[in-house]
Amino acid sequence: MQSKWFRTGGYDICYRVIPAAGEQIGRVFFIHGFISSSLYWERLAGMFSRAGYMCAMLDLPGFGSSTREAAHVPAKHRETIAAELMEALAPGEPWIVAGHSMGGGIAVNVAVMYPEKVTSLLLYAPGSVAVGLGEDTLLRHLSEPASVALYPLLAPLLYVKPIARLLFAMGNADLQYAKGFDMRRVSVPLTLQGTVRSLVYMIQRAKPTDYKAAARLEIPILLIWAEKEYVLTPGMQKRMRAGLSQVRGQTMKGGHMFAEQYAAETFERSIAFLKEASE
Repeated sequence: MQSKWFRTGGYDICYRVIPAAGEQIGRVFFIHGFISSSLYWERLAGMFSRAGYMCAMLDLPGFGSSTREAAHVPAKHRETIAAELMEALAPGEPWIVAGHSMGGGIAVNVAVMYPEKVTSLLLYAPGSVAVGLGEDTLLRHLSEPASVALYPLLAPLLYVKPIARLLFAMGNADLQYAKGFDMRRVSVPLTLQGTVRSLVYMIQRAKPTDYKAAARLEIPILLIWAEKEYVLTPGMQKRMRAGLSQVRGQTMKGGHMFAEQYAAETFERSIAFLKEASE
């Protein structure tokens, strides 16, 4: 997938597009999770493309190759950035929005904030890591020293290969899969300058999932949970389940990152859901 760039405010957002193979029947916008990037969707998006869907995926601020959050970068909600990119790629047209983990929480917010842009949601082990304290708080002045203090704790998790691979194995609930995975797809973007600082700023700036508004969503929503969930806390899952109480969730084999490891089954479930929703 060739990288492209979208400029909005103080951010340069990296994104990738896979055109629909043959006649286009729809479009899917993919939002990745925490410590991830648009590369997470490569297999699943390829399947959607072959089925006739235009697919777009972005690197959220602070991840992949996109701008790192920092004091000199004017804050902008991730949901707004996603909606702007969706509009730029298909002016006036709605999207199916897919989100994994943290990206699932963002996808819910996009549907709440920009209902005209979203026809349905595909949520794979969705959660939210945002504190949502906003810019005008004491933490704004503490973000820089906090990032310096946290660096010795976070750096080994990002840069030490055995630790990173162990965490990846936990995310997939599969040590053998992790052993054979090319960790550079995950680790290289995390070594870019400013990543650790960006994580601190993100927690301060990011908009929490609006669970109250999510309960009022009336669009078709596919909600799939991992059978072996070792990443999302019980509290994260409980809040999302309560916020989407109108949705009957499914359970998928594997761990938190099943949408990549078991992309074929994830695709089959997603397509079946979309076909049923369109009838």
